[in-house]
Amino acid sequence: NDAVWSRLVELAGGPGARYVVFATASGNPERSAARIIANLRSHGAVAEHVAVAPLLPGIDVAREVENPKWIEMVRGARGVYFAGGAQERIVDTLTPGGTVTPLLQAIWDVYRSGGVVAGSSAGAAIMSTTMIRDGEDMMSLLKGTIRPGKEIDRGLGFVGDGLFTDQHFLRLGRIGRLLPVMVTTGYTRGLGVEENTAAIVHEDAVEVIGAGGALYADLD
Repeated sequence: NDAVWSRLVELAGGPGARYVVFATASGNPERSAARIIANLRSHGAVAEHVAVAPLLPGIDVAREVENPKWIEMVRGARGVYFAGGAQERIVDTLTPGGTVTPLLQAIWDVYRSGGVVAGSSAGAAIMSTTMIRDGEDMMSLLKGTIRPGKEIDRGLGFVGDGLFTDQHFLRLGRIGRLLPVMVTTGYTRGLGVEENTAAIVHEDAVEVIGAGGALYADLD
């Protein structure tokens, strides 16, 4: 929605801010990237697609994560946006076997220099250090079936080590998976973000904007 897109552009520097879009998680990367780029551009940003996705025809992601073209494109941006889809495609591409790739390092360089790293759906799931990889069977999670590499996996960790994130939260009632995963993995703080909503993390503060809301869980 307009409030979210406008705020993302503002945080990256306002009109003319450069964004790169990763549709790595998407089942149709070209279509997803085009839609996000159109939204960013309509709110004043300059946006480009980093075409590194396992479902893009003819793409060898193991080679492309080291391609200087993409690395320089990312380093020239002030914002990075991850599209939705399957979050395991993002982490398997950017951290194969847990190894940080040069392309992910470039994203971290943007973040550490004050840039914005954002995402929707799968792009929000990857923000914590641990993410839900395959958590659709909520009853299994409630019964304690929470296995590394299966139900949960490593995330990219942009919100830090102490906050666990989940998405599509209120509409899908995902409190039933957030709390068991937090207890199992040792997280004491969790943030569940609703659709059409952004939860913007500024160190220890969270700004919530958009059409829905967010739920903050504190287990201390």
